[in-house]
Amino acid sequence: MTASTSITRVPGADGDHVTYCRICEALCGMIARVEGGKIVKILPDRANPHSRGHICVKGPALADVAYDSDRVTVPLKRVGGPGEFTAVSWDEALDEIAERLSASIESHGTNSFAVNAGNPPSMGWPSSLAAPFFQTAMEASRMYSPASEDISSVVLATELMFGTHAFLFPDLAECDHLLIFGSNPLVSHGSLVIAPRFKEDLDQIAKRGRVLVIDPRHTETARKHEHVPMIPGGDVWLIGAMLNTLIDENLIDSSFIAAHASGMNELAAAMDWLTPEVAAARCGIAAETIRTMARDFATAPRAAAMGRIGICRGEFATLTNLFLHMLNVIAGKFHRPGGYGWGHGGTASDTQYRGISPGARHGAIPSRVSGLPSVWGAQASVTFLEEMLTPGEGQIRSLLVVGANPVMSMPGGPDLPKGFAQLDLMVALDLYVTETTRHADFVLPVTTALEREDINLFFMNHMVRPFAQHVDAVIPPVGEARMEFDILRDLARRMGRADPFDQASPFEMADAALRTGVEGQHGLSLARLRDAPHGLLIERSRWDFDFTKRVGHVDGKIHLWNSSIATEIARLRHTPFPDKAQLRLINLRKLRSINSWMHNVDGLVRNDRAVLLMHPEDAVKRGIEDGGEAELSTSQGRIVVDVEISNDLLPGVVAYPHGWGHDGRWQRARTAGGANLNSIVPAGPKSAEEISGMSNLEGFKVEVRALIGQ
Repeated sequence: MTASTSITRVPGADGDHVTYCRICEALCGMIARVEGGKIVKILPDRANPHSRGHICVKGPALADVAYDSDRVTVPLKRVGGPGEFTAVSWDEALDEIAERLSASIESHGTNSFAVNAGNPPSMGWPSSLAAPFFQTAMEASRMYSPASEDISSVVLATELMFGTHAFLFPDLAECDHLLIFGSNPLVSHGSLVIAPRFKEDLDQIAKRGRVLVIDPRHTETARKHEHVPMIPGGDVWLIGAMLNTLIDENLIDSSFIAAHASGMNELAAAMDWLTPEVAAARCGIAAETIRTMARDFATAPRAAAMGRIGICRGEFATLTNLFLHMLNVIAGKFHRPGGYGWGHGGTASDTQYRGISPGARHGAIPSRVSGLPSVWGAQASVTFLEEMLTPGEGQIRSLLVVGANPVMSMPGGPDLPKGFAQLDLMVALDLYVTETTRHADFVLPVTTALEREDINLFFMNHMVRPFAQHVDAVIPPVGEARMEFDILRDLARRMGRADPFDQASPFEMADAALRTGVEGQHGLSLARLRDAPHGLLIERSRWDFDFTKRVGHVDGKIHLWNSSIATEIARLRHTPFPDKAQLRLINLRKLRSINSWMHNVDGLVRNDRAVLLMHPEDAVKRGIEDGGEAELSTSQGRIVVDVEISNDLLPGVVAYPHGWGHDGRWQRARTAGGANLNSIVPAGPKSAEEISGMSNLEGFKVEVRALIGQ
């Protein structure tokens, strides 16, 4: 921002507009410069006290999405086969949808209606409310989301131990010793822990002490810090053996456990077999190294262990996250400076769910076909197709898709159109005609983040440095695009079901949450945020609250033991020894890509491509050359991929990104190359973790063969 450029809050007015990125959870501050009513440049907001001038390459690309010629900017109605649409008016679209959806629900019942909500709308406040409010308005219980490819296992682990779903994360600001499992924050910018300047935080921790990155790949984060290479899926064995060491050597916080936890004796007895010697062969880390890691962690005064998606999607995802929580708790790192715990946050309150069973908190129902559970109100993705195809009461007959592309993002996604074809009605709210929305009866145009007022309310409670910001729209909606909340509110009104929407506006709700949260007594309100366009840091200590009031179990204790934990530990003990000759695949995250929805931006995909990373030893054995093509296969099918030989992987490990291989009506994405990994990942209800319904997307078995004639 130059000194001569004025700040304006009028959407579309020339000048600089204060806003923030809503692509990932870092929520970095940005300045959008408007000239002639159009965004001409997006710059970092150096006055934002949270991100302090940091943005990545994806943030400025939001302007490219806003003005994309492939973007849907008018309501579309399907008039033929998939992808064949004609433009209609908003009234025509909403009137027909209301009539057809009402008829379907009346004929088949409320649970014949389902919602599939994706990641892009979840990053905003009004947009994140739209789908669940509409689901409530329809009195329906089936919600599909990325949760079972992302967070269901950690959410369930947190509920089992703490009786709440509130996310726990490390105190990066004061930590001196950090263990990172299954996370690459220099690329992801953090998830379930928000720190826009994650790199600087890690550098400062390393300067004060140590950062250890435990990962099968020498990731961007591992290159900067201490890398501990590990076999895919070995986290559960490694962390379990570290717990065994702490218990065996009495490196536990006995006073804290006695005061605030239950089940320690039962856990200790159940873990006595999981020694470092047992774990070493399963995780690829020497027994003495495991013991040293445990001792160093326990004796470091300000230490924390964190994990993310790499430990959330394996064969023992829930148990791995339980072990991670336990490691922090029993080693005395919970709710203390430099340690691990809940965030302070501006809207956090001491009103929790004590005495209410986790499943009842969110109206969750299991699959009526396979019985797989739902977590945090979200059904397991691997049950989506069976619920559409299996006749009977509760069969999905109508579907609302909001900012999701399950054909590209769900296991077995390319088979979902078989289910879509059986529906009475499918309606999509999206920016593009994608691989999924091409099958919809209607595609309704939605705003980008730059075309709507917003507040970062949903994310305030898992920020390392709690921060609040409200912003106005930078530009008016392009074409006839509308906010998701407004679209679904108007549809619900046409159906006579608008009560959830009409109680209060999104920003009236936001103001109430701010005023009644722990910072409300100190004057935090929507009006105060509007007076501080660059946002406000909450200065009170992260630990300045009574954590015992946030524990949801009836007895007020942290539960280290229950029947679910017992079952999972027993299952781990009896799992077969892995075949070391078998290749295993892990997911690859790249800085220029996030899932599938940014692949139509030329500036991002021009210098990016989907490649299979493979260790030289594995490539030589299979006669595969660097830059060549290969067949990547599982029992689910095969895809053809480009191969890049890399020493960043352990032998026996390959890595490939998901979200590529487009076939929708977005031209640049179609030419971006790659293949849809989700067409060959483990799919179907039997492939998921039984306790959580979590998809198995890390460390599964694959074969790689050179193409004939290469």
